[in-house]
Amino acid sequence: MEISDAIGSIRVVREFRDEQMPEEDLSRIVHAGRRAGSSKNLQRWGFIVVRDKDRLRRLAEGGPFAGHVAGAAAAIALVTPDPRPTDVPLSVMFDLGRAAQNMVLTAWDLGIGSCPATVYEHSVVHEELGIPSDHYCEYILSFGYPADRSVFDRPKEPGGRLSIDEVLHRETW
Repeated sequence: MEISDAIGSIRVVREFRDEQMPEEDLSRIVHAGRRAGSSKNLQRWGFIVVRDKDRLRRLAEGGPFAGHVAGAAAAIALVTPDPRPTDVPLSVMFDLGRAAQNMVLTAWDLGIGSCPATVYEHSVVHEELGIPSDHYCEYILSFGYPADRSVFDRPKEPGGRLSIDEVLHRETW
């Protein structure tokens, strides 16, 4: 798949078939995240891959909109040093976004859907995954084969994105 086609066609998938993903596909997804660029090449991230169904169900309790994690074939918790102290540059979150986008685009190319979940209940996720106290998990990505296979061919909904005139500024705001 051409990268521009992937960017133009990708959809968020929240409902998955009950089907395992091959380990080689999951490995490709993780390696795509690992290969993302990062500020000063510090690579201040860690990825926790979760496939155990009971653990996925518990991780779904990490936020009010994380229910899709319970039905995923796998999830990847995106972990960084805690960005809240004043001495941690916020570029770590930009870097993490780059890694996440690499992962979801790679998954889409493999016919695998994904959805991000924001973590609100940090203690639940930290305890379940054994995340060190000086680290932080703000996002979990769920992955799996879409329950509705038409997602790959479904046309874009009108009005789904702001127009270019609404977001583009030249030279100044």
